[in-house]
Amino acid sequence: MITTSKNLAIVKDGKIEIIEPISVESGTEERESWGNWSLQKLNQCYAEDEPEYSLESIKEYNPDYEIR
Repeated sequence: MITTSKNLAIVKDGKIEIIEPISVESGTEERESWGNWSLQKLNQCYAEDEPEYSLESIKEYNPDYEIR
């Protein structure tokens, strides 16, 4: 079972900075739980009929992208 907690963070110079340190257990069971949770959340992002994208289309230059 994975429990979640909220952590305060700020955005500074375009990067997220966590205000207080976060402790993450490094045990095998904990890593496996996080891996399973991550995979479950990733699978929620894509539908069964999601199109496949070629590597070329992903690396294609986007002229509308604004560089900061």
